[in-house]
Amino acid sequence: MKSLLTVDSLDIPSETYDVVVVGSGAAGLYCAIVLKRLGLDVCVLSKSEMYEGSTFLAQGGIASALPPDDSTDLHFADTVRAGAGLVDRKMARILVEEGVKRVIDLIELGVDFDKDEEGFIRFTKEAAHSVARIAHCKDKTGEDIEKALISAYSGRIQEFVRVKELIVKNGRCYGVLAEVSGDLRAFYAPAVVFATGGAAGLFEKTTNPPTSTGDGITIALRYGAKLKDLEFVQFHPTAFCDDKECFLISEAVRGEGAVIVDRHGRRFMGDYHHLWELAPRDVVTRAIETQRRLSGGDIYLDFRPIERRGIDIYERFPTICRKLKEKGLDPKKDLIPITPVAHYYIGGVAVDSFGRTSLKGLYAVGEAACTGVHGANRLASNSLLECVVFGNRAAYGVYADWRYLSKRFAEVRVKLEEWKPQNEQKYVLEDVKKVLWSNVGIVRTADSLTKAIDRLSNIALSLSNWEVRNGAILGLAMAISAMRREESRGGHFRSDFPYEREEFKRHSEFTLEDLERLLF
Repeated sequence: MKSLLTVDSLDIPSETYDVVVVGSGAAGLYCAIVLKRLGLDVCVLSKSEMYEGSTFLAQGGIASALPPDDSTDLHFADTVRAGAGLVDRKMARILVEEGVKRVIDLIELGVDFDKDEEGFIRFTKEAAHSVARIAHCKDKTGEDIEKALISAYSGRIQEFVRVKELIVKNGRCYGVLAEVSGDLRAFYAPAVVFATGGAAGLFEKTTNPPTSTGDGITIALRYGAKLKDLEFVQFHPTAFCDDKECFLISEAVRGEGAVIVDRHGRRFMGDYHHLWELAPRDVVTRAIETQRRLSGGDIYLDFRPIERRGIDIYERFPTICRKLKEKGLDPKKDLIPITPVAHYYIGGVAVDSFGRTSLKGLYAVGEAACTGVHGANRLASNSLLECVVFGNRAAYGVYADWRYLSKRFAEVRVKLEEWKPQNEQKYVLEDVKKVLWSNVGIVRTADSLTKAIDRLSNIALSLSNWEVRNGAILGLAMAISAMRREESRGGHFRSDFPYEREEFKRHSEFTLEDLERLLF
C-alpha cells in the first residue's frame, strides 16, 4: 500500500526520544518501565485515554505455574495442546518459564491478587488448563494490572495521539508521524515499539474497545514489516449482547462452575467435548452456534451452580453482576443469554523472541505482535502473561540493539503526499465490521471469503478516512490468509474444509508485496 508520506524536508513540530512506545496497555507499559530502568529516555503514546484499552477490560486473570500442584512443564503442555499444532515451542517455553518471574514482579509492583483464608493467592481454572493456575483480582484483573503499571512508570506519556505513519528511510525506522490535537507531529527515535493492540474490534460483534482496530499492524505492513497468522481470530463463546453493546462474561465464570444450557435448560457441551464447558474456546464457540440452530432458540449461561459450591457470585464477579443487573438480569436467579463474539487477535506483526520485526528499528509486543506462542488458538489467560513476558524481553532487545541503531534524524524529515483514491466512494468503519463479521467470522467458506475480498478491496481504495482504509487493508489481509488456509484449525474454521490437514501445519505470512499485488 502506498504510504501517505515520503521522507523529505518539511518543517513540522517534532520531538526526539531514545524510544517511542506506541500503546499504553500492559505490554507497552511493562516494556516502557524496563526501558526506563535501563536508562533510556522513553515516551509512551496512547491513542485514547490510558484506561480505555483492552488491558483495562480484561476480566479473567493471568496464568502462570505458581500453584504448588503445577509446573512449567504442565503449563507448557496445556499451551501447546490448545494451540492446535501451531504453537512455537521455543516461544511457549519462554512464556511459561519467565512467566512465573513476571507475575511475581507484578505482585511487587502492587497488584493485589485475590487470596484464600490463609492469605495465599487463590487460583482458579479456565478452559483447557489441566490445573487451577489463574491468578485474578475478582473480575477486574486487567484494571488492577493497568493501574499498577501506570503507577510504576515514571516516564513521559501523551494521550489522544493517533499514530498515522512510520518514518522510514532506506529500510530503517526513525520514528512515527502522529496527529496531536488535530495537528501533525513527528516523534523521532532510533527504536519504535508498537504495542498498539489487536484487531478483534474490526468485527461487528466484539468485546474489544473502540481502539482495537489493528492500526499498528496495518501501518507496519504498509512499511514492509512481515505479518503472520492473520487468519486466526479467537471468538469468545460467552458474551452478553444487546442493541447497544457486547460485554464479556469471563471464562472464569465457567471455571467456578457455571454451565451452558439451551432453550430447554439442557446442558449440552458434553455432546461436543469431554471437557464440557472448559473445552478450548473455539470448540465451545462452535458448539454454541450449532446448538442454537439445533434447538431453535437462544443459548444461556447458568450461574447458579457457582452458588451451590459456596461461592458468592456478587463477591467473586462484581463487575459482571453489576453490568447484568443494569440490563435487568440477576445471575442468582436468571439464565443469562450469551453469544460468541470476536475477542482476541492471534495474528499480528511477526517478531522474534525479543520483539524485533523484519523492519530495522521497529519492535512489536502484546496483541499487535505474533510471537507464535498461541498457535492457532490461545490458551485462556495466557494473553496478559504474554504482555509482561515479551514486553520485558522487547525492552532488552531494544537495549541490546540501541547503540547500533541510527540516530541521524537531521537527515530524515517528512513530506506528506496527497492520497489518490481509486474510487470516490466513502465508507465508515461499521462497513468494514459488517463485512468481516458476516464473511470472515466464526464459520468461513470460499464463497464468503471471496465476497469479503471484493468488498474490502473497494473500501481500501476508496476516499474513506485513514482509519477506515487501514481497517479494510487488514481485513483484506485476514480474508486472503483465510482463503489460503484450506483447512480448519483452532480459531480458523472453514465449513468447506472442516478438518485439519497436515500440509497446513505451518504458520502463514503476509507481506507488503502480497498487498500490492492485490490492490495495484
